[in-house]
Amino acid sequence: MLKVTFTDTGLSLECLHEPLETLLADRVGLYARSRCPVVVQPSGASIPLPANLPGLQSLHRFSEISLTPCDLDWVEVTLRGLWIAEDTDQDEGVFVAELSRGLEQRLLYLWLLTQRHVSCPALGRS
Repeated sequence: MLKVTFTDTGLSLECLHEPLETLLADRVGLYARSRCPVVVQPSGASIPLPANLPGLQSLHRFSEISLTPCDLDWVEVTLRGLWIAEDTDQDEGVFVAELSRGLEQRLLYLWLLTQRHVSCPALGRS
């Protein structure tokens, strides 16, 4: 399962090996113990990636996602899953999607490349 955490400072990705049901039970239990509201709803999420990222084109073979150019420099990878947050309209929360293991690993790898600027010298330019 791919977990995307959205915060006020950006987003982070990680691959989880636990089943979706376990993650939901743990997360809802945490909110309940904290006496905080929680919303779990089907949703879509987008992960922005640089258009010049090596290996980005390999994502076209996966039917579970869509790639949409934002401009000349960026592409959005859009996927379907569940949004978990305190409020329906909240920008901060956790998005989880069950994808093929190969796709999850590929997305994580590409996202990590953008974070480390590995093999992508153009990513560091502003």
